[in-house]
Amino acid sequence: MDITETLQTAVHSNNYWKHSDFSSVMEVLSFHYDINIEMDTEKITALYFENKTIGYICLNYPLIFIESQYALQVKNRLHTFHDIEYIMVNTLSHQYLSVNPDIYNAYFDFMENLDAFSAEDFYFYNVN
Repeated sequence: MDITETLQTAVHSNNYWKHSDFSSVMEVLSFHYDINIEMDTEKITALYFENKTIGYICLNYPLIFIESQYALQVKNRLHTFHDIEYIMVNTLSHQYLSVNPDIYNAYFDFMENLDAFSAEDFYFYNVN
């Protein structure tokens, strides 16, 4: 699944995300899910439900990787935030995502294989 357009939209959509909307989203989600982020060092946080990682949320851009079975719940809870881009995946570890290297490399940290990676890979390469 090519996520180039989704990444482009997220990167160019909301200048206030990192400075205000991200915190508001974390507050809304914290009532239903576990979230842990070191704001000074991390650029992505993991979203947990019942001790299982179900998604990843970017600090710098309104972008959420979410397992499909939880996507509707999360979207409903975040319905007032209109600029969020969702990348829905069957599992966070399934390596079927791809992206245009020029777009990816302009905004995100180096990742080895941009033709076949997982949401989990995206997290690990971009978390710090």
